[in-house]
Amino acid sequence: MVPQVARLWATALLLATLHKCDNAAVSVQQSPAKSSCLAMAGAIFDAPPIQCQPLVACSSEEITQRYLALHEKCRVNATQRHGEREHFLFRINYWQGDHEFLYGLVEKAHQPHPLVLDAEQLAQRGASVTPDLNRKLFIYSIEAGRIEDALLLYLTMENQWTMQQIMEAIENHPVYKVTEAVVLHLLEFARGLPLKRTRVEFYKALVPVMRRYKHLSSYVTLLYAGDALPLFSVAKEKKEFVSDPLTIIVHRLRSGLRHLKFDYNVWIANKYPRYYTLFLEDIFFIPQQLWPKLEKRRLFEITSLYHAKGHRFQALTMFLKHVKFDSRDKNAVRSYLPTLALQVDNLLLKVKQTGNHKHELDRVQKLQDGFQFGYYNHKNIYRFYLNDIKVNGKFGKQNMELEKKG
Repeated sequence: MVPQVARLWATALLLATLHKCDNAAVSVQQSPAKSSCLAMAGAIFDAPPIQCQPLVACSSEEITQRYLALHEKCRVNATQRHGEREHFLFRINYWQGDHEFLYGLVEKAHQPHPLVLDAEQLAQRGASVTPDLNRKLFIYSIEAGRIEDALLLYLTMENQWTMQQIMEAIENHPVYKVTEAVVLHLLEFARGLPLKRTRVEFYKALVPVMRRYKHLSSYVTLLYAGDALPLFSVAKEKKEFVSDPLTIIVHRLRSGLRHLKFDYNVWIANKYPRYYTLFLEDIFFIPQQLWPKLEKRRLFEITSLYHAKGHRFQALTMFLKHVKFDSRDKNAVRSYLPTLALQVDNLLLKVKQTGNHKHELDRVQKLQDGFQFGYYNHKNIYRFYLNDIKVNGKFGKQNMELEKKG
């Protein structure tokens, strides 16, 4: 316990202090603390020491000014701290952008490393990778029509694929189907194979693929048959791999002729004349019982649509053979032979414009002589028919104006 003497001493000091404050003269202008005694009690923190001895001499104005100065200093310090905080946040965002940029640079610098590692692995297993790559390049070369590259890759393969394997790789492409263009490229590839035996195997593998993708009624079958025909000597194989596929496209071309739809025939003949020549007689075959049902005056006009003179010669020769079906029907022959004579005359004009060669003139003369048969075995019968159509037109003199207008 605190001694009694100490308590009495503290009480005496407190009473003395209160007595001095009661007798002090108070200034007219009050300080912000309302009493200068508060400063002595420590109410104003960090305030400079003020000598208040005697208390009458204390200046409230000086205290106020110092307070205001301290307040302003606090405001400035707060503003400075706010600015430093905002600047710090800005720098944080800026540094984050720097970090992202630098990380991107590190990633780019690291990108070649996996490639180097992959290159090392490829180099280690190059003995097995190279043949696979060559086989893929071989298939892609065929599909793209780069036939020379495809032949070079095929002939230099260590373990050459069989023809069946080639067809399976072509047919099982993950994206592309076996189109007419792909079949054309395959046929070009087959023409470059040096061994007859290999080409035969190739054609045997190709026919089922063409059948699955419904190309047997396409012009590519005509090209295929032209290439494969000389290679098959066994009757059974020739029928299976040449005659049967060829029958489908020939039937389509015949149907176009008989229905007077010439576009497909003419396009193939002008685009692939050599192949069309091989099968023109089959295409122009018309049974005797069907001949009277055809509109022959329109049918004969296909000959003038061919670019090749050889096709015109062949077609006119076939028509003259069919005319003999009506050799005893004078009215039927008189109705369409003038049109046929005009087509022969158009051919003669083309022969004269393209060299006027004697052997071609002799072939034209032979066609003109072909008009002499049956009751019309007269030397100048061809001239009679030609003059008839030039004077009276194809459908009679009364319709010549309409005929000129088309």
